[in-house]
Amino acid sequence: MLTLVEARADKVEAQRKLEASLGKVWRKREDRVVVWRPDSRKMTITHNGKYWFASLAPTQNDAIPRYWNLFGAYHEGGNLQIAVEINIPTESNSPRVSGFFAKDSGTGLVYLMHDGAVGGGRKGVGRVAFLESLDPRLMPVIDRQDHVRPEIVVAPIKSKATAGDIARFTQKALEFKKAVTEGYTTSDHARAAQRTYEDYYDEFAGKKRRHRVQEVEYISRHGEIVRSLRDWHQQDSKPNEKIVKNAYIDLGVETRGELTELYEVKTNCGRQTLYSAIGQVLVHDESQTGICRRFLLLPNREQIPDDVSRALRRARISLIRFELTDGEVRILK
Repeated sequence: MLTLVEARADKVEAQRKLEASLGKVWRKREDRVVVWRPDSRKMTITHNGKYWFASLAPTQNDAIPRYWNLFGAYHEGGNLQIAVEINIPTESNSPRVSGFFAKDSGTGLVYLMHDGAVGGGRKGVGRVAFLESLDPRLMPVIDRQDHVRPEIVVAPIKSKATAGDIARFTQKALEFKKAVTEGYTTSDHARAAQRTYEDYYDEFAGKKRRHRVQEVEYISRHGEIVRSLRDWHQQDSKPNEKIVKNAYIDLGVETRGELTELYEVKTNCGRQTLYSAIGQVLVHDESQTGICRRFLLLPNREQIPDDVSRALRRARISLIRFELTDGEVRILK
């Protein structure tokens, strides 16, 4: 379970670790002018030749005092543009600020989080549209008053994966803003995605540390897994097939308006997760002819209980496995 980091001292320490983790990998530093509408400012950035990061400490002039964490695409010469801000309020826990830190109560690891609200001053740029573009699995974060916030896991703050995870998130923000300029529009799917997230946390709370860390990564990269599944399927797709998805179906295939394939992506092979997956696939297979092929996409090397395997065969649900690396998702048959 993830809990909101609320004490100011804990936030200061988490911010220090975040900056140190990035600094170990993005070793280059220089002073550059960063621009945003309608202002600009010269500041010291850290970069790796492809992405840059800058942070400014809170001031009393801030309406809501916060760490101002800026990320964007690096280039030599000229001014730099902000792709995404992940700001951390220090004197409050205001949801009006897009970023915060959350701690996993089982592992003690602290994660950088984001609510999906991106700015940029352009029509079509906003939280709903960005969530649809990113297609994340939202993680529930609980505060001291037991309020729950479904949010995006960006990266652990102190890990070998920190810089890579933040780079991926920054790249997704860049791709999203580019898509907006090319006529991207949002849909009801994104609005539904804000309200839904997987109810598996009782089981998740009992996992060993290594499996918990791995599963948070699976969830944070859910959209990437679905996109890789789509690309994998399209390699052998037929001209009359159409890829579809909505708030309840991770990926489907329609042929002449009929659902002929249905895919559900899960982040673990625990019983409760598999029970849920079987039910989802059966409920959302609404094909009239009974020819819809059903699939579960599951992490490689995780065992499925024998009785669940038998149930999958009875329900005509086939398995596909996936593996994650730092740079890609591999779909395994």
